[in-house]
Amino acid sequence: MKNIFLAALILLVLTSGIMAQNIVNGNFDQGASTGWTKYSQGGYGLIGTAQFFNSVDITPQVFPRSGQYMARLGGFGYEINSIKQTLTLPNTPKVYLGLYYQSRASTTSECAGLWVGAQIRVYVAGQVLSDQYLCNYNAVNEWTFGYFDLSAAAGQTVEIGFRADAANSVWSYLYLDDISVFSSFTGVENNSFPPQEFMLAQNYPNPFNPSTIISWQLAVNSHVTLKVYDIIGNEVATLVNEDQPAGNYEVEFDASKLSSGIYFYEINTGTFRSIKKMILLK
Repeated sequence: MKNIFLAALILLVLTSGIMAQNIVNGNFDQGASTGWTKYSQGGYGLIGTAQFFNSVDITPQVFPRSGQYMARLGGFGYEINSIKQTLTLPNTPKVYLGLYYQSRASTTSECAGLWVGAQIRVYVAGQVLSDQYLCNYNAVNEWTFGYFDLSAAAGQTVEIGFRADAANSVWSYLYLDDISVFSSFTGVENNSFPPQEFMLAQNYPNPFNPSTIISWQLAVNSHVTLKVYDIIGNEVATLVNEDQPAGNYEVEFDASKLSSGIYFYEINTGTFRSIKKMILLK
C-alpha cells in the first residue's frame, strides 16, 4: 500500500510511537483542498468524513482512524483516481513511508478474471512499490499499519502517490488515514502493527544497481523462503529460509556479482506464494 501532502507546511506527528516528518495533512483533517493533488476520472470526492463516504453497500462502515477525515480510492465503471504529493525526504540512514489502511470490495471471485476488483498501486518517484488487486478474500476491515522502505531515496525530492483503477462491474475501495514519513521505529515494527494479510512488495529501487530492498508481511507465524531466479528459471540466491513470526520484514539483495537483466523473486510460506519481477541495470 503510498502518499499525499499539503500547503500549510504542517508536520504530522503520530501518537503511535513513530516519529513522523515532512507530511502535510497526512491525516486529511485540513480538508479535501489542502496539500494533496487529487485526480478522479469520474469526479469522485477522494477526501471526506465517514458520513460523506457512507453507503448501505459498505459493511462494516469505515470511520476515520483519527480526526474527522480520511481518503478513499477506487470505485467502479473503469474509474481511475489518485492522490499524490511532492516532498523532500529526510536525509537519514533510514526513511519509511507509513500509513493506515482498510479495504472494502463487492467481488466474489478471487481476482480470477480481468477487471475484477480494483488494482491499487503505490509509487514513489515513478517507481511502483506495490501493485495488487483488492478482492473479497483479502479484505481488510480494520485499520491496519503498513510501511515501505524509502531509504534508497533519502534526501531526495520525490513524488509519493496512491492510484486505483476500478473494475467495470464491481466496486472496490481502499481507505487511507494517518500517512507519514518517518526515520525510525521505536522497537515495535513487528509486534505493534501485526498485518492482517500476506503481502510481497515490489522491490525498491527498481531498476537497481547493484542492490535493492525486498519487503514482505506475514499475517501469521510462517516458515518463509525467499529466492531469486534468473529469466530462465535458475536459482541465483536464497535470501531467507527460516521461521518468522507474523510481522513486517525486509532484506537487502546485493546483485553486484550478477549480470544485468530481468530477475524474479519468489516468497513461499506454504499457504502464500507470490512472484515479482525486478530489473538489474549496470
